[in-house]
Amino acid sequence: MAITITAAMVNELRQKTGVGMMQCKKALTEAEGDQEKAFELLRKQGAAVAAKRADKAAKEGRVFLVMAANRAVAFELGCETEPVSQNQDFVALANLAVKACETQDINSVDDLKNAVVDGVKIGDKLQDVLVKIQENIDFRKLRVITCGANEILGSYNHMNGKVGVIVKLAFEGSLNNEEGLKAVAKDIAMQTSAFAPEAVNNAAIPADRIAKEREIAREQIERQAAETGKKTKPEFVERQIDGRVAKVLKELVLEDQEFFMSDKNPQKLNVKDYLQSKAAEFGLSSLKVVDFVRFERGN
Repeated sequence: MAITITAAMVNELRQKTGVGMMQCKKALTEAEGDQEKAFELLRKQGAAVAAKRADKAAKEGRVFLVMAANRAVAFELGCETEPVSQNQDFVALANLAVKACETQDINSVDDLKNAVVDGVKIGDKLQDVLVKIQENIDFRKLRVITCGANEILGSYNHMNGKVGVIVKLAFEGSLNNEEGLKAVAKDIAMQTSAFAPEAVNNAAIPADRIAKEREIAREQIERQAAETGKKTKPEFVERQIDGRVAKVLKELVLEDQEFFMSDKNPQKLNVKDYLQSKAAEFGLSSLKVVDFVRFERGN
C-alpha cells in the first residue's frame, strides 16, 4: 500500500535539513515515508551535487581567520558565485567551521569536515548546503600557525574575506608594550595582503623557483642581444642575471619589501629593517617575521 506523505512529514524533514519542500517530499516518497532514509537520501544528493559540480570553478567565497592567544587558523570556504557567499546557509556553515576552529584542535580540511559542533558534523552540514544551493561549495584550504614564547600573532582580513593574512613575529628581550607590538604585527599583515610575498626571506624561496627566474632572465638577455646585435661577455651576462633575479626576489620576499606605510616609514626601510627600528622603540634586541599565511579567495 502506498504511503501518504503528509505536510507534517515534509515539514519535519525540512526542519532537519533546511532543504526545500518539494525536495523533501520527493525524498520521503522515495523512502516510503521513512524519515531517516529520506534524510540519508538528501545527504547522498549533496555528495552527488558535489561530484557533478566539481569541475565548476569555485572562485568566489570567503577567507576566514580564527585568532586565539597562541594559535590562529585560516581557511577558505569557496563557492561559484558571489551572492552565494552572502547566503544565510553558506554563512551558517562558515560560522559552524569557525566555532570548530575556536574550540577544537583543527589542523586540516579533513579535520574540519569531520568535526562535530553543537551535535552537527560539519561535513554533513556541507552536504545539506550543497543540496539546497546546487553549487560547488567546499572548504578549499586550511592552515594553522601556532604562537609560542616571545612570539606574537597579527592578522588582517581584506574586503570581507577576499584576502586573509596571519603573520607571526618573534622578538628577543623584555616586552613592555604588547598592544604596540600587536599593532605592528597587524601592519605587517596588511603589507602581506597588499604585496603578496611568497616567502619570509630568501632562504625560504625554493631552489627550483630561483633556477626558473635565472632561466627567464637569461632568455631575456639573450633575446635582447639578438635583437640589438650586441653580444655581452659571459661574465657580464651572469652579473645581469644576478641583478634581475635579485630584483624579483625583492618583490617575492616579505622582509626585503619596502614597508608600505610611508607615514610610518619616511626612511623607506624594508620590512626587515623597519621591524628592527620598532624593536629599538619597544626596548627589544630584535624583532622579525618568522611565518605567515596569505589566502586569497579562488587562488
